[in-house]
Order: sequence, then C-alpha cells, then structure tokens
Amino acid sequence: MSRLVVVTATTNIDRAVSCIKSWGDVPLIIVRQYVVAANAHTYDTPITYHRDNKTTVLLYEKYLGTVPAFKAGVDYALEHIDADVIACLHDDLEIHDPQWVQKVLDRFDRQPAVGLLGFGGAIGLGDSDIYQKPYAPVQLARIGFRSNLVDAEVHGVRSLLAERVACLDGFSQIGRREFWDGEVRKPQLGTFSIETEYDFRPWHILTKLGLIHHIYDGALGCLAARYGWETWYLPIRCRHLGGQTAVGDEGYQRWAKQQVEGGDHGFWESGHQAVYEAFKDQLPLRV
Repeated sequence: MSRLVVVTATTNIDRAVSCIKSWGDVPLIIVRQYVVAANAHTYDTPITYHRDNKTTVLLYEKYLGTVPAFKAGVDYALEHIDADVIACLHDDLEIHDPQWVQKVLDRFDRQPAVGLLGFGGAIGLGDSDIYQKPYAPVQLARIGFRSNLVDAEVHGVRSLLAERVACLDGFSQIGRREFWDGEVRKPQLGTFSIETEYDFRPWHILTKLGLIHHIYDGALGCLAARYGWETWYLPIRCRHLGGQTAVGDEGYQRWAKQQVEGGDHGFWESGHQAVYEAFKDQLPLRV
C-alpha cells in the first residue's frame, strides 16, 4: 500500500485527465460531480466504483462545491485507505517533477511538526490591523506568496527553497493523516473552545463554516496553526491552469447562481466573512 493517496474533485473528467496523468502512478480518489436533467431524481450519496486497482471514483449526481467535495474524498480516504499522507490537488494542476511524492514524504518524515504542505504558499495572511478597522474582505489577502510554478513571477516570487509559510494556495493542500483526522498536536486555541466543537477534522470545520470554494486555503492555514501544526512550502515544479476546478466551469457558475445571490461572488463574500469571524484567534497569521 502506498504511503500517499491523492484526492481530487472534478466536474469534467475528460478535461482533467491530462493533469491527473502528470501525478504519476499514485492511488487516487476522484470526486466526480455533475448535474443531471432538472426533472431527474438525484441522490445525496455517491455511486462508488473502482476504475482500476488504484483509482476510486465517488460519483455525485449534483454539484457539491470544492470544499464539500474534498470533504467527501478525504473522509473516504481516512475510512478506507491506510495512507500516511493525503494530498488534495486541484484537477487542473500539472506536476512536472517525477520525484514529487518522495520529496513530500521526506519532508513529513524529517519534520514531525509539519501537518500541511503544498507547492505554493504565503508567509502572511491578513492585514496587520485587521480587527482594528471596519471589515472589508480584502483584509484577508495573502502576503508574500512564493512558488515554483511555471509562471511563478505572475503570482508572487519564485522560491527554490523549502520554507515554513502561513498558508498555502488551494491548488495543493497536502496533509499528514493526523492533521486531516483532526488531531490537535499542540493547541493554540485562543478563543477556540474544545467543548463547542464535536469534530476537529478540517474539512468538516470548513463545511460547517459554509465555505464552498473561496478562501478555504487561508482557513486551513489558520486551522493548522490553531492545532499546533506547521505549514510548509515545497518548491515542486508545476503548472496550475487555474479556474478549471470551479470558477472557470460554466456548469459550476450556473449552479452557484442557483445557490446564492451573486453566484460565485456571493460564495466569495460569504466565505471571507465566515473566515474573518471564525479565526480571530489566529489572524493576522504570520511566520
């Protein structure tokens, strides 16, 4: 059994297949979402099938959104697959380093404090005076983003050194099994109360906050810090096509307009408000 399993979510498997192939021969859980005809009966539980001995597909006859989809995939991995590391990757991510799995595992093995890592990260999240002025969503912006993306300079700076960061970009959220299972390593609880939380698993917390697609990466960075885990950036060469996992998908956009006023932008606004309220014990987040 492999020590690492990949979870991804897609609304278009044909479009995503070239990126998925770039990840190499790894165990894979695909959360596949699609919308059937409006008058058809749909099911809340997935149809589960195995494409081959390494690939499991959870087929949902509806859109879930990125966060609920990753929650479903990670829950399945925790229950059915004995892997040390669960990598949540966007379906529009191309990985250009054939040694990426071993490099990820080596980092987790060498540094027991690392709970979360990825291929693009920022050393800060949130304005320094975030709670000292009237709220605005832009106060939750990332600071000092670094990556080894093909077009790294477009998004921030190029870094070829592994380093600790405050949060990651959503396209790669790779976690130690214990982190995804909600294990609190060294609590930095602040205003957080154990007694009021019945489930510490990160994707469950994010779903409870109502996050669908936006700013879940910042929220995961806050949760890692709250639980006492370190978050790290690894300079893996890759290309993020961007937008195809959700925002650039026409079906997702139509679905979003049916779910909330303002569609996807409504998700963006409500997500930022939820993170602002939920992580006053961690924001602004710095390393």
